[in-house]
Amino acid sequence: MLRRAILSGELAPGEKLFGEKLAKQWGVSATPLRESFQRLAGEGLVVIEPQRGARVAPISVADAAEIYQVRLLLDPVALRSSIDAVAASGDHGYAGSVEGAHRELLRRRRSMAEVQLAHRAFHLALVARCPNRLLLRQVEQLRDQSQRFQAVAGAVASLGDAVAEHRALCDAALSGDAGRAVAVLTAHLEGTLAAVRRVAVG
Repeated sequence: MLRRAILSGELAPGEKLFGEKLAKQWGVSATPLRESFQRLAGEGLVVIEPQRGARVAPISVADAAEIYQVRLLLDPVALRSSIDAVAASGDHGYAGSVEGAHRELLRRRRSMAEVQLAHRAFHLALVARCPNRLLLRQVEQLRDQSQRFQAVAGAVASLGDAVAEHRALCDAALSGDAGRAVAVLTAHLEGTLAAVRRVAVG
């Protein structure tokens, strides 16, 4: 719940986190919530300072640029590895999971938080068969970090080509065209960063 609230923008960048208040609001014990502060601090989503407590990690355009710079290096490798692994193993379950995630992404949603969750699930489904578990964890963490910028800036909703890019990503992955999938993903990531920058400047 804490990760979801941060990634969706419900808890804003820089906002102080009051364990007792959130525990009461969500109907959970304060102890596991404080443990979640520690865990998410390790992922860079929370900042814990001595004598000052915990707060949502702040964000900036410079942060976004750094995160997307690394994503542009790692995400294509994970995607290509995932598609190649499927081709080598004849894994038919991959197609079903990617198609299902894409259908969910296209469904009408009641909130931006739901859109973000569906968007996350689709992108993770694409790389799910990457055999390098360490790479996959890094991609997932960086994807979550960048989602915060999308949530604040509304970047996913503002990208006019996003629907077509997601369709192209899905088609390329299902056809086993790793080169095409990587090219579309790279353009998608670059476009999202550009949208974040436009909103920040505006």
